[in-house]
Amino acid sequence: VSPSWPGSGCTVTGTAGGGSNVTFVHLDTNLNWSEAQSYCRKHHTDLARVRNPAENRQASSVIPRENVWIGLFRDSWKWVEAKNFSFRFWNEGNNEPGNNGTEECAAAHFGRSGQWEAWSCDQHKAFVCYSGKQNFDL
Repeated sequence: VSPSWPGSGCTVTGTAGGGSNVTFVHLDTNLNWSEAQSYCRKHHTDLARVRNPAENRQASSVIPRENVWIGLFRDSWKWVEAKNFSFRFWNEGNNEPGNNGTEECAAAHFGRSGQWEAWSCDQHKAFVCYSGKQNFDL
């Protein structure tokens, strides 16, 4: 995977891994959350949703041990498609989700089994997109 990020002069590189319905694509170019979401929507489907332990393991197979943006944001914590969720994987040892008024986007830390951490959306991080259909019916 190596499409160009329009207007930035950057090449976005990454790795992909998938299952029957979805492919997770890790992109190691650091963007803020909104830029990452725009990139994913243009080149894939959207920022990744990790909705259950099986998807977390699948994403872990292609994502290095780092914090990466996922499609979870604070509007009472919803996925990018405005869906609520029952699977929770916050890094509770770090008192996540942080709520100091500036941490409104989530990153998954795959050095900690993919646990979620709240961050300022303006931070620049690598990110993970998904391609294909992700059904909400489990």
